[in-house]
Amino acid sequence: MSPVSFLQTLRHRLVIALGSCLVCMLSAVVPLDLALAQAAPREAQAKVGAAGSTRFVLPLSRLAGHERPVRLSSTSASTRFSLPMPALWQAEDVKLELVGTVSLALNETSQLEVSVNGRVVHQFRIDGRLQNFRREIAIAAAALHDGFNEVQVTVAQHYTDKCEYPMAPQLWTEIDIAASRFVITASPKAVPTRLDRLDALFDKAVLAEPPIVSVLTAAAPSAPMLSAMGLVAQGIGERFDYVPVRLSTARFPPALAALGSTLPAGARGAVVIGTFEQLESYLQGMPIPAGSGPVAALRQLPGDAARFVLVLAAQKEEDLPVVATALAMQRMPWPDREWVSIAELKLPPPGAVTDIAAALKPSTDAFPLSALGYSTATFSGVTAGGASLRFWNGSWQGRAQIRVHLSYGSGMSAQSALNVMANGVMHGSIPLDRATGGVYDNYTISFPTGALRPGWNTLELQPVLVPQTNGGDCKPFFPGNLAVTVYDDSTVQTFSGSPLKRPDLALLATDGRVVTTARVGVGMALQLTDGEDATVGAGLTLLAKLTQVFHGPLLRSRLVVGEDKDATNRLWVGSLDRLPPAVRSAAGLGEAGRLNLPVPLIRSVEVPVLEGSDTLQRLREALQGPPGAPTIVGAQVALDGLLAQHTLAVTVLEGGEPLTVFVASTPAEVQAGMHDVVGYGQWAQLRGGLALWRPGSTTVQAVSADDAPYTAYSLRGGLGLWVSQYPWWALLILVAVMALLMVLTRIVLASYRRRYFSVQEGQRRDDKGGA
Repeated sequence: MSPVSFLQTLRHRLVIALGSCLVCMLSAVVPLDLALAQAAPREAQAKVGAAGSTRFVLPLSRLAGHERPVRLSSTSASTRFSLPMPALWQAEDVKLELVGTVSLALNETSQLEVSVNGRVVHQFRIDGRLQNFRREIAIAAAALHDGFNEVQVTVAQHYTDKCEYPMAPQLWTEIDIAASRFVITASPKAVPTRLDRLDALFDKAVLAEPPIVSVLTAAAPSAPMLSAMGLVAQGIGERFDYVPVRLSTARFPPALAALGSTLPAGARGAVVIGTFEQLESYLQGMPIPAGSGPVAALRQLPGDAARFVLVLAAQKEEDLPVVATALAMQRMPWPDREWVSIAELKLPPPGAVTDIAAALKPSTDAFPLSALGYSTATFSGVTAGGASLRFWNGSWQGRAQIRVHLSYGSGMSAQSALNVMANGVMHGSIPLDRATGGVYDNYTISFPTGALRPGWNTLELQPVLVPQTNGGDCKPFFPGNLAVTVYDDSTVQTFSGSPLKRPDLALLATDGRVVTTARVGVGMALQLTDGEDATVGAGLTLLAKLTQVFHGPLLRSRLVVGEDKDATNRLWVGSLDRLPPAVRSAAGLGEAGRLNLPVPLIRSVEVPVLEGSDTLQRLREALQGPPGAPTIVGAQVALDGLLAQHTLAVTVLEGGEPLTVFVASTPAEVQAGMHDVVGYGQWAQLRGGLALWRPGSTTVQAVSADDAPYTAYSLRGGLGLWVSQYPWWALLILVAVMALLMVLTRIVLASYRRRYFSVQEGQRRDDKGGA
């Protein structure tokens, strides 16, 4: 054994020993309701078998999520990428092929450096004579660790040696992230047979698209087995996090030795579920006592230490959901052993879940930024970055306010500001203009009606910190005092608009629900048209995806074959001919693949104009009520044979409750279509009431009311609106009108009096003349 190999082995064993001691200490302090196996953990001693080294290519655009070139400006700038390194792969050779263009103005003192996890691994000059460059940079495998590694590209750029303007426009380097890439050669590691390494089996740090995960049973799944499989899908989906995961189901062979030949291509492992009797071969050699509770066990495949099987077993099928629920709970404290028996597991009653959800919503609809996952942070420097947060809005045409608490440093230019944006649109700018620095408490920025969309919205805090001098003309340039702190007790408040009752697939794609008022998980049922493997696999894939977009397990949801009478949020997955007639009719699906398609043509809406003081606004909201959602006028089109070539997703309200259907002509086509739509790009294209796509296509065609233009958009306002906007002018005009009325009244009365006395005098003269 070489010295390097010996040191690596020694380090590996020390880490395992320390981890074992830590778990033992935690077990002594925290009482766990688990019956742990008494056998000592058996470390994998076998060498990795058949699988050899594999070459992976990762473009930087895949890590960044877009293909736009990254421009690094000013004298100093950097960009970061997160390089994944799966725990079950050993990197052997890693190269970064960096492609870019530099400004012609850069002189020979300019340079670019690449660092990995804070350690510089390469640097080179980038003066203007270089122009276009392509560099192959070797990264030592020892510089990488399991999980995500920070790779930072930093430039120091100059165009002169004297009196340089640090933000001159000619200071730039552009990185072509579509052409730049990581080239990694790695070999599979032996699977650690320890349950506390479950996250490594379903790892979100992936070098390529993960293969299909098999969930295997001894026979066609029964109701308890199906429930357990749904929970397994949630546990797998949550561990993969945002990485699309596809699941399938089939029968496992009686002997463990035959399992490897039945796995999908490229699969490193599988999950098998069954009773102790059915899984006798898979649990052989483990000292599981008689009468044990449900068991989770992790084993290497015979003759191939690089592949695994996760075994979930119980005395009877009715107990399998217990161990499957434990797998679905992300914070489950699994022991560092091959197997564990779960003695007892108690979930809170359904009422407790709904009561807590209701209690978490404040009566003022206000919440601190800390509720959005934000922590107090200081942003500093010329390129200070900023914060981007997501918050939920459950209404249409609702308003919002943010009250910001911040402090900023002294010595900044009066041009400095904190810009507040929602969904990419700026709605306010907080001045940071005092030379001595300052503090703001409850600085309010309002988001007007219509600025927010129903569902998830993005809130951005973008500091623009400007020094007092720009550094040109030999003036001193001090970026060190550029700093602003935004506190996490800043609050966001939403005001009621019209509740969105029209279901939308976009909400399902971003939050796991199709209407803003439906609580996912409670009352939710994923109903399968049949128990065929392809249909069950499609249902498991959808459930795993919904777990990912919900950012947590849906432990109260149900996976069943056929209709669930108690469900209030129903999803159907299956083939068209096996959908119940009532569901098919509600979804607009006819016989022989006929699709009754609502095509929106125009939209019309009436919205009350609510402006002026907050008190007047609240009063008008109370009197007039929230604005009504748009009225949609559309046409009904019946298309024949469309489902023979497409997979379809449709969502409607039936009896006031959401109904969502994923359907195709056959179970195999349903599974293929589901495996396609959960991909990165396709899932984000779901929106509206109907979406359809071809198997293998990257494009989803959606029919949404948002595509119809507004032909009528009336506003209710009038004199009251003007008075609320200009109260002092209104008061002055009112006083002037009253004064004018008084003057006119005096003039009219005086004229009447003159006429009256004139008539009286004439009558007296007539009387005297007659006499």
